[in-house]
Amino acid sequence: MAENEVEKEKTGLIELESLKDLVHLIAHTPFQIINHLEILDEHYYFVITGGFPGFSRQIYFVKIDKIEENFIIYNNLEDSIEFGDKIETRGGISFIPIIHIKRQNIVKPEDFVF
Repeated sequence: MAENEVEKEKTGLIELESLKDLVHLIAHTPFQIINHLEILDEHYYFVITGGFPGFSRQIYFVKIDKIEENFIIYNNLEDSIEFGDKIETRGGISFIPIIHIKRQNIVKPEDFVF
């Protein structure tokens, strides 16, 4: 990527009110994962989407206490979320994996600052 292209890249940052809002955002998309990244002892759960005008990407995120389990269990009939470590087959339930990121070079700590 050329230097002038790097300068044009801009990240749009959208902090959501709750984890449920993040689940609602992705619950009916084909690519259902939520990323988890720890930065300076704070836990960020997020998804990255393609660009809006003026931005090369958007990060929708919530900053909450660490979720110990590996799945967010979304009951779309009751609009409720729980957490778990195994997948079951039940109607009206979505199991959204939490991808725990160990190291990466895509999102910078300053990307989570307004």
